[in-house]
Amino acid sequence: MRRGTALATILALGLAGPAIAAPVVYVYDPEGSAVIAEADYGPIAVRARMPVAGASLAIDFDQVANSRFAVTLRADKATSNLPFAARAIRSEGVLDAAHHPEVSFESSRVAATGPGRLIVTGQATVRGATREVTLSAVIYRPPGSAPGERGELKVLVTGTISRAAFGASGHAGSVGDTVRLRLLLHVRRAG
Repeated sequence: MRRGTALATILALGLAGPAIAAPVVYVYDPEGSAVIAEADYGPIAVRARMPVAGASLAIDFDQVANSRFAVTLRADKATSNLPFAARAIRSEGVLDAAHHPEVSFESSRVAATGPGRLIVTGQATVRGATREVTLSAVIYRPPGSAPGERGELKVLVTGTISRAAFGASGHAGSVGDTVRLRLLLHVRRAG
């Protein structure tokens, strides 16, 4: 999607629209979705991809604070752009996927920061350790959607977390502590 088209789509979506009695529930569609976690490995970035085990989104376009987001990722199925890194990512010193096969996030607060833009705070659980994290989200319609159409959406969630905060400090001498997250979720209105 071209940057200008994306911006126009975000602005047209907005978060204020016709009155809706309750949050709109969306179901996750794996087609067009991707989850990437990236950390520095010397001069290059090591990227992990994790499949989504489940996602639950309810968006209240009138009262954004009533919105809810939850996503569960499969740590035990993590792959990497570097062939040798996938095993290290799943290892006991990093994700400990043998004992904790899933990574999860559940929102506790959602606030609008602009049209189609949100700050989402919630509890992330990695390796069995739960910590509060704050992420940014952008909600937009796919290209070619009619103005005001909300049946199918893309939600881009980004942010950073500290590996050490979750006890995932393995390979600290060669891999940076900051993990950059990028979750692109394709969702469709339920029902």
